[in-house]
Amino acid sequence: MADQQLTPLRFGIMVDDLNLEAWKVETVRKLIEGGMRLELIVRNAEATSKKGFFHKLIHYPIRRGFFQIWNHYWFKPSSKVMTELEPSLRPLGVSLKDIPVLDCEPTHKKTSTFILDKDIETIKNHQLDFILRFGFDIIRGEVLQVAKYGIWSFHHDDEMAYRGGPPGFWEWMHDEPRNGVILQRLTESLDKGYILKKRWYPTVLHSYKAHLDQLLLDSTDMPLQVCREIQFTGKLNEYQSASEAKINRPPVNIKMLKYWILCLTRRCRFHLHDLFRQEDWNVGYVEVPLKEFIKAPEITEEDVVWFKRKRKSIYFADPFVITTKNDTYIFYESYNYKTGKGHIEVVRKSKGFKKPKVALEEPFHLSYPFVFEHEGEVYCVPESNEANRLNLYRFNEKELKLEQECVLMERVQAVDPTLIYRDGRWNLFFTQKDFPSVKLYRYVAEELKGEYYPHHANPVKVDCADARMAGAFIELDGNLIRPAQECGRYYGVAVKLNHVDTFTGEQYKETPYDTIKPFEHSKYKRGFHTLNGNETITVFDGKRWRFTLSGLFHQVRIKMHV
Repeated sequence: MADQQLTPLRFGIMVDDLNLEAWKVETVRKLIEGGMRLELIVRNAEATSKKGFFHKLIHYPIRRGFFQIWNHYWFKPSSKVMTELEPSLRPLGVSLKDIPVLDCEPTHKKTSTFILDKDIETIKNHQLDFILRFGFDIIRGEVLQVAKYGIWSFHHDDEMAYRGGPPGFWEWMHDEPRNGVILQRLTESLDKGYILKKRWYPTVLHSYKAHLDQLLLDSTDMPLQVCREIQFTGKLNEYQSASEAKINRPPVNIKMLKYWILCLTRRCRFHLHDLFRQEDWNVGYVEVPLKEFIKAPEITEEDVVWFKRKRKSIYFADPFVITTKNDTYIFYESYNYKTGKGHIEVVRKSKGFKKPKVALEEPFHLSYPFVFEHEGEVYCVPESNEANRLNLYRFNEKELKLEQECVLMERVQAVDPTLIYRDGRWNLFFTQKDFPSVKLYRYVAEELKGEYYPHHANPVKVDCADARMAGAFIELDGNLIRPAQECGRYYGVAVKLNHVDTFTGEQYKETPYDTIKPFEHSKYKRGFHTLNGNETITVFDGKRWRFTLSGLFHQVRIKMHV
């Protein structure tokens, strides 16, 4: 999908000062870099006035004193570093001298902030498409309607469970597996406006600082993503939140003591788990059609044939199956903890799915051998993000080797790449190394060998529960199903099946369909993250935790960056 001329959206920002937190500056920068035009800065003149010492002392929240001191003097995430707006925009050819600044002195009623009529008229004269709120506290009144698409605001929590703040804090405290983030069009109700975008990130339990940086910095492209939808569809795709969740406030002193204890215990547990419990995956299969396997709860561990492995330092994962006129083949990743690298092996039905052959080995790590048939040939697109490119291989059935055909994409760290041909075009789905289990991307090409263009709505899904691919798309009773890895609590918990509701050149949407969990009584019952099959066989993998010296040394090397 090649670049095309798009009408830029005009936007303003509401701020307390031109010195903003880093994540807010990055949000504005991405909008301008994406072609949007900053036309107005609405500054809260009231916020810049200095309050006296005695005023601060009288209003100091003693019950939350630990939090106030920690947050002001100690807690310094990179996302909240105060950053000047002007130097960040200058490389984009934008000078704040050319952008009007409207200084407002709002009025207040209880906890609500209202903009004066004369300032509202000034804002209207700029004919803005939307306004981003980065200040002014709780805004209500006529100003909410002053821009064509309203005032947009972030809430870095799942509004259905956590309103108020601090961002991401209570999810972290309550050990939630994932943390919601919304971009909303503001209404009179606090944190329950019209949802423009909603994302789900894994909760980084061993570090609230890292967790908050993830939420704030990675969500900075959400306004630009909404702008792209408006440019391509001409409307907002929004829905009103029905939240009845209580409004949270910063923690009282006793809660902060608990927070510090959790910081220590969770960090210790995190490192000990990495060092002494390694993932141990294995490939299994049942001679049952994939469609029946999905619908057949009576299939048990006794029906599964698990692959045999010669060494504890090796595990098998990511199986794919394909049948030709000569045989049925299972391709899979063989990973070695000693080398920290995987290669692709293949077994065939005529040999009882035994006696594996090395089908592909490269100087870099390989996994997820997505195999498919096209025009009478068998091709494979394995994951090779360490090489910073995506290769297409052709299967030499006689030699049982995968031979490179071409490079599909350069300068991309694609994770679990999966192709599907639909409506006359090739669609390539993958996540990326920086967020391997969170953000799903879609690329499109007219021909198998490219060139592949990013879809305008990328990322098409942001959800640690079901973004990462878990196998090829499945045709099931006339429906298209996308298998995805559930990675909320940890990596590869189960396979989520998502029903594809909309799959056009402009949009991709899906809803939950089913979940395939590990076999209850299996020794590999701690994970299940790849599912594939055909009319005769279903292949998958399973995980357990175990300790090996090679796994320990591998983790030590990673932590020491050796």
